Amino acid sequence: MAGTIGQGGTPEKRPVVPYLGAVKVAAAVMAIMIVVGIGVLGVTVAKRVGGAGDKEAGAQPAVAVAAAPPRVFGEVALQLPPRARILDMAMDQRRLVLHLQLAGRDKALMVVDLENGRRLGLIRLEPDPLQP
Repeated sequence: MAGTIGQGGTPEKRPVVPYLGAVKVAAAVMAIMIVVGIGVLGVTVAKRVGGAGDKEAGAQPAVAVAAAPPRVFGEVALQLPPRARILDMAMDQRRLVLHLQLAGRDKALMVVDLENGRRLGLIRLEPDPLQP
């Protein structure tokens, strides 16, 4: 008997669902998409763990290549402000920045050009008048 469910003596009528075929197709497509997605994720993780992703075409190196080293300028006498002492320093390819403590409690930054050893400027660091 078409359209009935059950095996007993009283057949039950099953409601007709016109879009049941579309639901089955959609479920199958989603299952395939999940399997493919997990596969792609697995391959990606395996490449990154193995280091194969580092050698792809067009990948940028992790460390930037340094430009030509600065020219040698010999010995230079750099004049610090009176009674100043160097607290810290930092440099890049072309500049050296000295963090100075001046006489008293004042602080300053001195910028030096590494091409010729010349002092480019002094930046005085003053406390914020609004801060206690």
